Amino acid sequence: MTGLMPIGVFARATRLSVRVLRNYDRLGLLVPAWVDPDTGYRRYSVDQFVRAGLVRRLRELEVPLPEIAEILSADTPEQARDVIERHRERVAARAARLDEIAGRLRAVLAEPGRLPGWLHVYERWRDAQPIARTLVRAPLSGLAEALAPGFARLFAGLAEQGIAPTGPTGTRYLSDDLDAAELEVELFAPVARPPRPTAEIAPGQLPGCLLAATVHEGGYDDIEAAYRSLGRWIAEQDRVLAGPAEERYLVPPMPGVPTAALRTEIAWPVRPPSGPSRPAAEETK
Repeated sequence: MTGLMPIGVFARATRLSVRVLRNYDRLGLLVPAWVDPDTGYRRYSVDQFVRAGLVRRLRELEVPLPEIAEILSADTPEQARDVIERHRERVAARAARLDEIAGRLRAVLAEPGRLPGWLHVYERWRDAQPIARTLVRAPLSGLAEALAPGFARLFAGLAEQGIAPTGPTGTRYLSDDLDAAELEVELFAPVARPPRPTAEIAPGQLPGCLLAATVHEGGYDDIEAAYRSLGRWIAEQDRVLAGPAEERYLVPPMPGVPTAALRTEIAWPVRPPSGPSRPAAEETK
């Protein structure tokens, strides 16, 4: 066929690699004008330069391939602009996050050898407690964004059944490997009566156990100090871990609550090396 060029020529003319062109063909983003039925060789037309240039430009701007497909298949310019605006907002949010990280790095560089002071650690016995629970799964880097909608589901499920939490809500980290692609985290609220299982929530129970705990004050950027303090105390006191880490939001993030006012109890179930511990008459501090 005349007026068509092989994939190698089209690749050079559009500054797209042959491998990328084959992938775009597979995804339907840039389908060859003609494919030889005997050899499978792809042929492209000059008219496809415009579409190829648009796809290349969008990829340079880090627009995901599925959204490029939406733009190319848009029926109106307004639909295409909506997709581009969605990507622009995502890039702006990422830029703000990177700017925040840069600021925190400056603080680290200012005092590279400094560690926050050790927090006070105490032991307390917790009796078994009925809870309403729901699960979220997310990588550690995206966990903060997953918690808010998870708690919203939990509260909505409780409200539907006329159940109010009887104490601070919390999370339990059911996955041990924090480097896993996805962590499994239990969101819970203590309740007076177990909820009816639904798609949103399920009944559960916090086990009765001895907890080593500390209270973190403020935002969550430096919450590692609480975990380090617990690790140091457990090593000094010769305790054995006996369950997943828990966070209990004594003063949770809410509209109107300043970051400095937040209070979070970090607790690890523990036992002495000799065996399970029994509750003491009072909290040990």
